[in-house]
This record gives sequence, structure tokens and C-alpha cells, in this order.
Amino acid sequence: MKEQIPELLGILRDEIHFYHELLECELRKTAMLAEGRVEDLMECNKAEEESIIHLQNLEARRLRICEELCKELEIPREEFTLLRLVESLDDSRELDESAALLRNVVRRVQVVGARNREMIEKPLRYVEGMLTVFANAAGPYQPNGTFNAEASVYPTFSQNA
Repeated sequence: MKEQIPELLGILRDEIHFYHELLECELRKTAMLAEGRVEDLMECNKAEEESIIHLQNLEARRLRICEELCKELEIPREEFTLLRLVESLDDSRELDESAALLRNVVRRVQVVGARNREMIEKPLRYVEGMLTVFANAAGPYQPNGTFNAEASVYPTFSQNA
């Protein structure tokens, strides 16, 4: 178990680093969306994808180490958390701090990401509504784009008027 804790701490530090990169990407996206620089989003998305790939690899390593720790500490896998691990160890200050930093940065990424999604979805809902209005508008054009000559309507006057 002694060799797993430093490895776990290293993985947590790396995850914190990549989540900070994700947070920076999300903050840049916010500025780009606010300024309407949609083209620049593609480059930011590429950097974000690279960070996500690194995080997925780190997550797989972290899960492997946590499973080993579960067996050694006899903690059921479904009950294992970093907080539970901290409680099980004597000297766990650094692990506790790393877990807290990770939770904090993940929360911040989620908040900024949710705000960005809203900034994207609002205009899309507006455009979708406008397209619906245009699609349902009656007009002289047929769906294939040709002109639909409307039948002439002759006014009818009442003889009694």
C-alpha cells in the first residue's frame, strides 16, 4: 500500500492539472461565445479533447489503484471514495488536500460548462423557433421552391346591402 499512495497522489495532481486546462478552455469558450467568434471554438475544442483523453487515461489508472487499495483495506468497492481512503490512513493530509482540490476544479469546470451550454442553446432555440415560423408560414411558394399561383378571389357583394 505504501507505493500506491504516492502513485495515487501523482495521478490526482495530473488530473488537477488537466482539469485546470479544461477550465481555461471553458473560460476561453465563454469569451468566444460572448464575442461571437464561433470559428475560434474549433481550436479550443481540439485542446479540450486532448485534455479529456489524458483525463480518461488517468481515470483508468486511478480506478485500478483504488481497486487495489479496496482489497488491501477491506473496503467494499461500492463504498470506496477518496474521503473513505483518507479516513483509513494515518498520514493522509496531502491526499485529503488533493482530493479537495480535484473536487473544486471539477465543480468549476461543470459550472462554466453549463453556462457555455446555455449560451449556445439559447440562440439555437431562437433559430429553431424562427425556422418553425418560416416553415409554417403560408405563402405563394411550394415546398420545391416554385411559385404557386393562388386562385383569384372575386369579391362578392350582397344584393341586400
